[in-house]
Amino acid sequence: MTSTDGRPALPAPHAIAERILGGEWDALDGATLVRYLRGEGELGDLMGAADRLRRARFGDEVHLCSIVNAKMGGCPEDCGFCAQSKHFTTHIKADKFLDHADMVTASRKAQGQGATALGLVTATRGYADGSKGLKHMVEGIRQVRAAGHTEAHASLGIVSKEALRELRDAGMTEFNHNLESGRSYYEQIVTTHTYDDRLATIRAAKELGLRTCVGGIFGMGEQPEHRAELALELRGLDVDEVPINFLVSIEGTNLQHVDPLPPREMLRIIACFRLALPRPNIFIAAGRQHLGQLQPMIFAAGASGMMIGDFLTTPNRSTQDDLDMLEQLGLHGRVCATGEAPPPRPEMAPRVERRGGAMHLPVLA
Repeated sequence: MTSTDGRPALPAPHAIAERILGGEWDALDGATLVRYLRGEGELGDLMGAADRLRRARFGDEVHLCSIVNAKMGGCPEDCGFCAQSKHFTTHIKADKFLDHADMVTASRKAQGQGATALGLVTATRGYADGSKGLKHMVEGIRQVRAAGHTEAHASLGIVSKEALRELRDAGMTEFNHNLESGRSYYEQIVTTHTYDDRLATIRAAKELGLRTCVGGIFGMGEQPEHRAELALELRGLDVDEVPINFLVSIEGTNLQHVDPLPPREMLRIIACFRLALPRPNIFIAAGRQHLGQLQPMIFAAGASGMMIGDFLTTPNRSTQDDLDMLEQLGLHGRVCATGEAPPPRPEMAPRVERRGGAMHLPVLA
């Protein structure tokens, strides 16, 4: 069947969802995904189909995570969006590594905010095997994990398989390494390392049984085709979690004058990624403030988690606002693992606490 302009008729989102629920995980093909991302198809229909998939996969459970700068600023890479790159003059100044005790404190704070995982993030290209920086982060992971407040995740740039093994053995359960955009747009944003450098690190983490957290940033000037390219790359990698970030333009960076995406376009991206990626946890991170009053709709668009607490260089809205929103939506916290992914260690079972009559989302023992 074809449309009046001679193109194939646009498949209905609910029909795509039906096929996915029947076990056809890759029912959404690339051509249809691009058309959806270009604005074809009603947003309400896309969100309805995406929400159906979210509920079938995750029910009313959402994953909350937090991040902390374990080393701020001075990064030698030239990622055009990043306030921490030494290629740009921004409000961020290079700092030393966070002390191990402060990492544990950040984990305790994350737990108090309802997060079940803390990501330790360092502004760097990566770490050589046996380097002082790698040893510092391995010990930090070990101490965060031993404290037991949250799972210990990390985002440490390009590292070897042996380094990832050390981090895993210290207690790291998940490694973040975003692809940022589709391959064909990547060099418009980053030139100091390649797409394949990132893919190699992600694959090494997967080979070691680590959960992988891989996503991107939207609103950097990329086109719908680039967004679809990223979604299909993530599907081929079979990643466990997909952070969706929306560009927050920071003065001094290459992208300082880029305007935020319209809220409805942001919701369309979330819904399209859920249809393209029905299995991973999709959580919304930086830039969700651009949604304004539509922030609660991220879940109706297919998101199954969000970052809580401040981001690396920009603020988030208050933790209490987020917790209140989740309670009003009838959503409940969960730990990171989602079935196929390696489960958390046994002592990381969730519990629900109430303090002063207010509900606090499950935290880790």
